[in-house]
Amino acid sequence: MDSNQIKNIVQKFFENKVSKHTLALFAKWFRLDDNRIEKDEALAAVWENSPSVIDVQTLEDWSAVKEQINTDKEDEKVKSKSFNFRKIIPYAAAAVTFIIVSTVYLTYKLVVPAPVEYTQLSVSYGEHKKLVLPDGTQVAVNAGSSLIYPKEFTSDTRTVFLSGEANFNVAQDPQKPFIVKTKHIDITALGTKFHVQSYPNDRQTKASLIEGSIQISIESDENRLYVLKPNDQLIYSHNDDQISIIDVDAEKLASWEDGYLIFQEASFYEIAQVIERKYNVVVNYDGEQLNHQSYYVKFNPDESLSDIMDVLTLLIHQSSYKIHENTVYFYKK
Repeated sequence: MDSNQIKNIVQKFFENKVSKHTLALFAKWFRLDDNRIEKDEALAAVWENSPSVIDVQTLEDWSAVKEQINTDKEDEKVKSKSFNFRKIIPYAAAAVTFIIVSTVYLTYKLVVPAPVEYTQLSVSYGEHKKLVLPDGTQVAVNAGSSLIYPKEFTSDTRTVFLSGEANFNVAQDPQKPFIVKTKHIDITALGTKFHVQSYPNDRQTKASLIEGSIQISIESDENRLYVLKPNDQLIYSHNDDQISIIDVDAEKLASWEDGYLIFQEASFYEIAQVIERKYNVVVNYDGEQLNHQSYYVKFNPDESLSDIMDVLTLLIHQSSYKIHENTVYFYKK
């Protein structure tokens, strides 16, 4: 089976274009070592091209596949199963080929677990929300973010999916690592406090450790593993695939959940992004004039949008602004 056929199979699964029978077949086939590199590359390609908002139904189906993939061969029950191929024939030729090859194997080894039920929390611009996960983990989710988590943590890990920004205070459970999956990095913890920023349109993904310990892996290279200590911040640059770890005041960076805005060595682009999310506005500015400098500035919870813009005009020489409806126009002479 060539790489294009494998890509077609994986793509069809993530597009929800497969039946329950095919889902079971996919799980068994994906666990086989044949074409391992091509399978991993196909999954990476699908994730890289996926929409910023994760589809809950796909995650539920994918959870079933992962459970099937991870089923220990020693513990599998022998179960005979027949298939109605006429219902599967309309799928693409690559998927049909895969079904035929896998059927003999599945006839003797097929255990289909019930899919995990997921909940999605989406937070609009101009607000943030707090919640407690089924294991007792406390999460604060910032504006413009989406968190997907299972209604119950029934597998060997406690895995959630984040698009955006959140603070995690993880309940301790040494038997079940807590994993936060973002588009570019995965963060694994047992019991700890940390902050993650991974918005789809940002140029960087950041993870800052407040207390405890976390391990971070990079989606583009699973062999790159980083263990952070408190007040470490890992920054992953999307464009050049570079990693840096710097010292920060991690607790202050996470204080946005109490209304504070704290920027440490931030570009005007980063400041503008945060203002847009917090106040549900659009910031219009000339990036070529403003993004070549870094800024350190703190704003208190009681400061209005006008207060913040007033401070920025003092901070940035020969600058001014005006606010019209939901748009902020920032000028530099």
